[in-house]
Order: sequence, then structure tokens, then C-alpha cells
Amino acid sequence: MTHLSHIDRLFPNNTLHPEDGDVIQNILTMILNHENLDIRNIAQENFTSPSSISRLAKRAGFSHFKEFIFYLSQTQAQQQKNFLESLPFASSTSSWEAIGKQLEKAFTEKKVFLFGEGFCQFLVSYTYRKLLLKKIYSADLDGVEVSTVSDDTPHTLITFSHSGENKRGLQKITACQNLGGCTIAITASPNSSYTKVSDYCILVENQAATTDYENQNLNFFFGNTLNLMEFLIDKYSN
Repeated sequence: MTHLSHIDRLFPNNTLHPEDGDVIQNILTMILNHENLDIRNIAQENFTSPSSISRLAKRAGFSHFKEFIFYLSQTQAQQQKNFLESLPFASSTSSWEAIGKQLEKAFTEKKVFLFGEGFCQFLVSYTYRKLLLKKIYSADLDGVEVSTVSDDTPHTLITFSHSGENKRGLQKITACQNLGGCTIAITASPNSSYTKVSDYCILVENQAATTDYENQNLNFFFGNTLNLMEFLIDKYSN
């Protein structure tokens, strides 16, 4: 289900009112439940008028109601496809099967690099220790060049960045790829550099009302990412 905290991501050119969020959430629920999406029925379900729903569609940036509903239906279908069933806060435009195969290969060969700075450092530490329990000895690249710890064979880099714009992280990605390695980036930012340059990118919901890369306010990205790593390590390590 789409989180309304990401309404600006869904509708980048919107002029929506605060109360529109509840109506959009109700429409998404109706789509998920395969209910009648006729404008009159939607208006009735939301205790408003068809003209109000039509105006909402225009505030969302669409020329008419049908275009608005088609977009929401396509978005919902894509999210259902891309989200992990067990972890609805994690999605990827890549195939989860492909990500799983790469992780399984990396864990089996025990060729794993980890990187993250700031608040993401504890994600690296946790992942490192969790892998250690599986007798998988990974390398933390904090303060270390890839070429220094590489044995000239391809490794898989798992790198964490809430913003997806960490400069040193991007350097690690490039260095790993230059040695024939694969990179899996985990971020909360769908349009970031991490999503563009990594081989695979997993988007983890922060569920925050506003973007806060300094982590001063409520932020579920880090906790959600811990749960994601628990799931991935349990599923793809022997």
C-alpha cells in the first residue's frame, strides 16, 4: 500500500489540500480490493460529490478523473509487484529473484563488502556481525580502499545511504564495479545517485512526513533496513 507521506513523490506537480490524503488513501484501498471505481461510487464512499473528486484529480496534476484513476491503478499494480510480500516497506525496480541470486552467490563465496557512514554505520556493524554468525567474513570499507582489500576477484558490495548521495559510497560503488564486482545499494531515495549507478537498488520506506536526511525527526528507514537485512541474510545464506 502506498504511504501518503510520499504523496509528493506520487504527484510531483500537485496542489493538493491536506484533507485530500484521506480520499486518495481510500481510493487506493478500493483499487486494492477491486471495488467499483466509478466516480459516483468513489464520491459516495468518501461522503462527497463527483465534482469534488474531479477537482481532486486536477489538484493532483491530471487533466481528468479517468487519467487520475488509471495512474493510481498502474502505480498500485507496480508497487504490489515490486514490494517484498514479507516486508512491504522494501521495494526494488529490479527483480527480487535476481537480487536473491546475487546475494546467495556472494554469501556462498564469502565475498562481501559493506559500506555506510553516519547513522548507517551501525547498519554495517550489525550486518557484519550477523554475517559473522553465519561464518561469512565480510569487509567493512570504512576508511579502506576497495583495491586494498580486494584479491582481484569480483565481490558484492552492500552499501547503505538514507539520501543515496553519499560521496564515498558512490566511490566505493565505482571501484567495486571496476573490479568486476556487483553493487547492491539500500536507500530511501528513489531518484538518487545510488539508484542510478548501483547494479541493484532496494528502496526502504522511511515513512516520514518530510525528507529529513539529518535524521532529526521520526524516521523508520534505519529500523526497517535492519529488518530487511535480517530477512535477506536468513533467506540467502546457508
